[in-house]
Amino acid sequence: MLMSPPGTNHRRSERLRSFMAARILFNKGMMKVDCTIRNTSDGGAKLEVSGSVALPDHFELHIPQRNITRQVRLAWRQGDFCGVAYLDAPPSGTEAPAEMTEDTEAQLRARIRELELTITKLNARIQELTSG
Repeated sequence: MLMSPPGTNHRRSERLRSFMAARILFNKGMMKVDCTIRNTSDGGAKLEVSGSVALPDHFELHIPQRNITRQVRLAWRQGDFCGVAYLDAPPSGTEAPAEMTEDTEAQLRARIRELELTITKLNARIQELTSG
C-alpha cells in the first residue's frame, strides 16, 4: 500500500464532495464493512471507515444509492479515512453528480435552516400537547 504524506494530491481529475452510504466487500463477499463516501473523482474516492477495521489492499465498493459495485485498490489510509483508486471502468449509463457550486451549497444551507426551524416549531407543539 502506498502511503503518501498528508496533503499530497495525486488526482488527475476534480474531486466532488459527497456523503453517500457505501459498503466495502471482500473475502468473496463474506466480509462486509459499512462506510461513507466523502468525495469522489473519476479515478477514485475518499472513504470514511473506522480506523479499527483492517482493510485488504483490493476490495469491492458497493454504492447502493447508485446501484453499482466498483473494484478498488486501497491507495492510502489515515485514521478513519482512506483513499481508493478505481480499478475498473465506470458502469455504462452512470454519470458523476454535478459539481456542487457555491450557489447550490447556499441553497442547501438555507433549506436546512428552514427545516431546522420547522423541527423546532414541531418540538414546541409536541411539548404543548404532551405537557398539558
